[in-house]
Amino acid sequence: MQFRIFFMLIAVLIICPNAGIFAADKHTVVHFDLPSSAAATVVESAAGRASLKVELKLSSMVSSPEATRIDQWLVRCQPRGQFASIIDYSPRTETGSDIASHIQVKQSKEKQQSLGVGVNGSYFSSLSGNAGLDYSKKKIDSRQFERLAPIHAVTASGTINRGTGVYFKLRWTAEQILEGQKTFQLVLDVPVTWRTGLIDISVVAQSEHRSFANWEQTTKTLGAANFVIAIYREEDMHAREIARRMASAEHELRHKIEKETAAKSNNSLSTLLRHMAMKMETEKPRTNTNLLERLMLNQADPHLDNDIRKLPMACRLAALNYSDAQNSFARLNDQPTKKLNVTSNQ
Repeated sequence: MQFRIFFMLIAVLIICPNAGIFAADKHTVVHFDLPSSAAATVVESAAGRASLKVELKLSSMVSSPEATRIDQWLVRCQPRGQFASIIDYSPRTETGSDIASHIQVKQSKEKQQSLGVGVNGSYFSSLSGNAGLDYSKKKIDSRQFERLAPIHAVTASGTINRGTGVYFKLRWTAEQILEGQKTFQLVLDVPVTWRTGLIDISVVAQSEHRSFANWEQTTKTLGAANFVIAIYREEDMHAREIARRMASAEHELRHKIEKETAAKSNNSLSTLLRHMAMKMETEKPRTNTNLLERLMLNQADPHLDNDIRKLPMACRLAALNYSDAQNSFARLNDQPTKKLNVTSNQ
């Protein structure tokens, strides 16, 4: 029986060797993008602290040609290492309604009363008589007024993690389309000598579905992404150059990993056996995409992580270069420069 299953798996892999890869991506219809760095503008500085404003431009693309229902985005922004607290953010919570105007309500009440009496009789065959009495009363009470249309949250936002991070929840409405570019603003409170920082950003596109007969409601993920944004002071040209190096190292790392992933999709016997072994393992293997995200989020040491050490030499070198660039950018806070504007505004 075991040999039979073994050969059946080989046959499936020969027919469709990339089935596992496509199965993981077939529901990803929303793709996100975000610049790798952003300049922070000084809003105010006093008493050894500074307020910096940062703009994040998040773009989305719907790859499905069909009209895909996207109910909401959920965006989380978390400065790494808690180097800053959130003073302000935009967009703020906003409400809206699917009905453009107030709802008109008309109520009417009708009351009618009627009374009738009739007498009809005859006396012998030659005399007859008929008498009647009728009374009717009708009353109509009518009222008309306007009621506010039901509202719901179009955009919801607030702080997370004790005020060190912020979240945004955007819903698809007739006036808000969740495709294209959206701008988010953060105002950070940092030390006046602050130069650089990293912000971890996660975004998820979701839709709500009901099962058969609307008995159970489920949430389906249509797309998700994680980003690391390098933030630096607008006037710090040296930090800007290090941020560009970090972006270049990230681009090179992505290119190497994509090239390695494409090389694994050939039809060689060793690749088929490796796919089969991965399918038979009880523990789900980590993909190169997950490895890239762990490295960007500083959750993997390129010198010690076993998954990185298994990569080809070109990928390992790219991972080391990116890690070094990220560390160099973060260490700029330990190198204050006199060129920064640290004068307190009165």
